[in-house]
Amino acid sequence: MFYTRALVRAMVCAVAGLAAALPAAADSIDGAGDCLRAAAKTGEPLGACVNAAQSDCLGLDPGSSEGILCFQTTKARWGALITERMAEIAATAPEEIRQIAGIEVKFDLQINLLQCDRMEELSLVSRDPDATTLHARAACESSAVGLSWVRLMARSGAVGPAKP
Repeated sequence: MFYTRALVRAMVCAVAGLAAALPAAADSIDGAGDCLRAAAKTGEPLGACVNAAQSDCLGLDPGSSEGILCFQTTKARWGALITERMAEIAATAPEEIRQIAGIEVKFDLQINLLQCDRMEELSLVSRDPDATTLHARAACESSAVGLSWVRLMARSGAVGPAKP
């Protein structure tokens, strides 16, 4: 029992220290909306904006605590953007549109995150879980939530005519 508590305390301290040392990776998400609008104008794939916004995280060493925390933070930021857009839709759209948007986001997230489950299980066939597995899972989940935000923005007309 003591060992577990001490380990948890050590991990919390390490994560807190890493959060302070992280590059402004999650801040790069702030430009994702501009990226979407630019991509829509030029006909570029909107999904590329997710990788562009996560470029700082993608540059960190696979399996590193910094990389894992970076993707977890970025995933939370994508989630906040989804919440913000859903609030905008709730304030301006008819009830039927609000319900449709909620259903679309829910199932986009479930489908995307299910792919993360699949990829993780496949990777565990040939090796035991390690920090690289956690890193890959965090990266996948962050991308999954980011792509759900992209689809929400595209479907709700927030970026202009383009395919996600």
